[in-house]
Amino acid sequence: MFLRGFLLFGALLLSAVTASAGVITITEEPQLLIDLRKAYVAEQANAVMPEDIARAELEYEEAKKKAITVDSYKAKRMAIEKAREKEFAVIKARYQKELAKLEQGTLAAVDKEYQQKNAALKEREVGKVHENYLKKLEKLEKDLIGQSDLAGALVVQTERKKMSLIDPTKPVAAAPAPVVDAPKAEAAPVVAPEKDWQTQDNKIHISSVRGVAGSEGNVANNVYPFRLEKLGQNAKLVFYGYGNRSDNSYGEVYLITPDGNRNEVASWSPNKLQGPKFSEVKSYSDVQPIDADISSYVKQAGLYKVEFLYRDGDEALNIYRVELQTW
Repeated sequence: MFLRGFLLFGALLLSAVTASAGVITITEEPQLLIDLRKAYVAEQANAVMPEDIARAELEYEEAKKKAITVDSYKAKRMAIEKAREKEFAVIKARYQKELAKLEQGTLAAVDKEYQQKNAALKEREVGKVHENYLKKLEKLEKDLIGQSDLAGALVVQTERKKMSLIDPTKPVAAAPAPVVDAPKAEAAPVVAPEKDWQTQDNKIHISSVRGVAGSEGNVANNVYPFRLEKLGQNAKLVFYGYGNRSDNSYGEVYLITPDGNRNEVASWSPNKLQGPKFSEVKSYSDVQPIDADISSYVKQAGLYKVEFLYRDGDEALNIYRVELQTW
C-alpha cells in the first residue's frame, strides 16, 4: 500500500516537472497546496484579533459581577450567611460558657480571700472610725447627763465638737484645731521646753517651740521658760502669733518671775494680730510681732516663764515664736 502511494506521487511529479540540464521547472502548484491555502483563507476570514479576546474577557468578568447581584443569588447567599451566623452563635455561646466556668473556678479562692480582707479594711476605714468615735462621744455625753455629771458631760461635749470639725482623711496639722463655741474656762498651762536658742552674750533668748493657747482641751505649750543669767538695764518680750483661720482671738500674757510672782505684761486681740490665713503661715515672719516692755519685772537672774492665757474669741492663738531680750 505504501509502495503504491509512493509510485503514484512520483508519477505526478514527473508529469508536472520537466527536468532539463539539472534544473527543475514547476508548471503548476500541487493541488494539496491549493487546498491548504483555501482552508487558511477561510480560517483567516473567521480569525479574531487580540482586542477581540480582551473584550471577551472583559465581558466575562462583567457577566460574573452581574450574576452575583441578582435577587435570587442575594437571597440564597443571605440564607447561607444566616445559617453560618447561627452556627457561630451556638459555638460562641458554648465556648463562652466554658470560659466563664474556668474563670469562676479560678477566681473563687481569690474572691473569698480578698472579700474578707476588704470587708475588714472597710470596718477600719478612717472615716468610719471617726464616725464611730463621734457616736460614742454623743452616747457618753448623754450617759453623763443622765448621771448628773454635768462637768464630765461638758468636757465630752467639747471633745465631740472639736472632733466634728476635723476631716479624718487629711493629715493632722502641727497644732490642734481650735474649738468653736467652746467654754471659755481657763485652761491648765502646758510648759514648753526651755529656750532652744540664745545669743552668745546671753542677751536675746528665743524659743521656736510651736504652741497653742485656747480654751480647755485646746492647749499645747502655752508656757515658755527662759533661764536668764546675764541681765541688763532693759528687757523686752516679743511674741509672734495668729488665729487658726482669722484674728478673732483675745488673751493675756503673763510673766512669772523667779520669786513666783505672776504679772500681766501683754495681751492680744484682733486689732493687734496681723497675718495671712493660717494655711499660708509658713514661719513666724509671716505674722506681725507683739512686744511689751518688761524691764520693771526682770531684776534678778533665774528662771522666768511667759504664759499665754486665752480669754475669748472664735480662735485659739497659734504661737510661732517667743523672745526675751535684755540689754
